Amino acid sequence: MLTVFVITILAVALSIGIHYSVLLFTTFLLAHFHGRHPASIILSLFLAVLAHLTEILVFAVAWQQLYSRELIDFYLSTPNLSTDLIEFSLSSPGFIDMIYFSGTTYTTIGYGDIIILGHGRMLAVVEGVMGLVLIAWTASFTYFEMNRKWVNQT
Repeated sequence: MLTVFVITILAVALSIGIHYSVLLFTTFLLAHFHGRHPASIILSLFLAVLAHLTEILVFAVAWQQLYSRELIDFYLSTPNLSTDLIEFSLSSPGFIDMIYFSGTTYTTIGYGDIIILGHGRMLAVVEGVMGLVLIAWTASFTYFEMNRKWVNQT
């Protein structure tokens, strides 16, 4: 359980650091654009998307670490006509599966086609909260920049 906690804290800290650094770098770049230049918002959103994708990769690495230490197990859930739900063990999930699961958890889509069992479920909750917080941070940053550049300079 301590290993899950440490990996979760590391993933959170790294994600916040990445997001902060990208937004700080974006602020620096946007200072070079004057007026309502559309490239400023396009660049801002492009960098934000790259930050979010990088953070999803950070959590995918965390999932990979938990799986390699046998602290979690992945199951595929597929609907079946004769029963409501049948679970199949995902015997050897690849890193693409980790990225997919991380992306659906980070964005809180949560399709439910991959189920996590074990103590690592705590990471799923934390990743969902982190996704909400970091996406909201991006939205408020973008709003602030658009307001500063578009409204204040009209």
